[in-house]
Amino acid sequence: MRDVAMAAAPAPTHAPGSSSRYTFMTRGSIASQLGGDRPGRSLEPPAGALAPTPPGRNGLLDHPTMMAAAKGCVFIKDVARSLGLPARTIGTAQLLAHRVYIFQPSPPASSTDVATACLLVAAKMEETIKRLRDILAHSYVLSTRSPDARLDPQSVPAATIDKMRPNVLAAEQFVMDTIGFDFRTSHPHLLYVKLAKMARVPQQTTAAFGWAILSDAFFTTLPIQYPPVVVAAGSLCLAWNLDRESPADTAPFILESLSASPAPPPLAPPHAPRPPIPADDGGGGRRGGPPRDRRPRRSSAAESRGGAAARQARRRPESLDLAAAEWWSAFGVPTEDIQGFVRQIIDFYSLFFSSAIAPPAYMEQHECGLPSKAIAQKVGQWRMRLDGVLWTPAATSERD
Repeated sequence: MRDVAMAAAPAPTHAPGSSSRYTFMTRGSIASQLGGDRPGRSLEPPAGALAPTPPGRNGLLDHPTMMAAAKGCVFIKDVARSLGLPARTIGTAQLLAHRVYIFQPSPPASSTDVATACLLVAAKMEETIKRLRDILAHSYVLSTRSPDARLDPQSVPAATIDKMRPNVLAAEQFVMDTIGFDFRTSHPHLLYVKLAKMARVPQQTTAAFGWAILSDAFFTTLPIQYPPVVVAAGSLCLAWNLDRESPADTAPFILESLSASPAPPPLAPPHAPRPPIPADDGGGGRRGGPPRDRRPRRSSAAESRGGAAARQARRRPESLDLAAAEWWSAFGVPTEDIQGFVRQIIDFYSLFFSSAIAPPAYMEQHECGLPSKAIAQKVGQWRMRLDGVLWTPAATSERD
């Protein structure tokens, strides 16, 4: 699945033949890309943009370019829901929007045209094709309507559609040029469903919360930073912890992420370090196994690949015990990746609904495209509960 994983990270960001597990972009590389120039590309930041920010706690979320990308993702989800497109198409379109804004912070087209073009490209990539006229009509209706008035997309005049068509088609070409015509992508949605079934979590609460968190992750650069297995496992992990009755039953790093104070340094693991992740563990959606070639192995490289596949097959559990510490390690997911995912998605909920990303008028206009308010409220409630609870990471760690 490593080839599929490369869809979220354009090839120029990695050296050829690199064996690093980061086939995706890191926070530092994204922040550097937003703040620097590359030969042959105009990457001047928009007016009022922040100076290059190190990958700190909110180094990306509060960047003006990423705020613009998040607003575009809201519009994409609003239009896609109006068209009845599935979750995988919505996620792909939002992923394209982030890739465009990372490599072209000042697009030559309007934000509405870029978002519409991303949705058009994603519909073709996921084979959920809609007529161009339908996409343009729904985009026009949702970009011009007021909250108390709704225009029927079928009644949009043909002259209006013809006026929009050249701009959106030009934006579509711009999107494809920016991503380098790299249409490979992967989705954590099916993997999340498998994890939720293996863990046997309640569908109406924990599973639903995790699905909402998974969908909201595409409003950020998290699917660009982490493979699908990290996004799926991180969503389920956060949902399970938010469903606990007491902070004492919550994982220590979840408490640290919810806390407003800086997180203390991680404790040294009591067990031996885990072996490195095999190179083919990026997608997390296929079972490993013996090689198809039944001939005798003739090289140490072939034996190494076969051994890695066998180890990966043994790592796949038949069920999950979410109460166990670091259950995600059974899938080859490092704990620091889960921590990074949880911390960033929690910060996103706080920043988005504090009007730091989208003004109230915009959120009222595109109410159907917003992230989950229920999850944001649950995160806020947990933070208020932690204000009145004394806990120490060391004590909680000893309990777990």
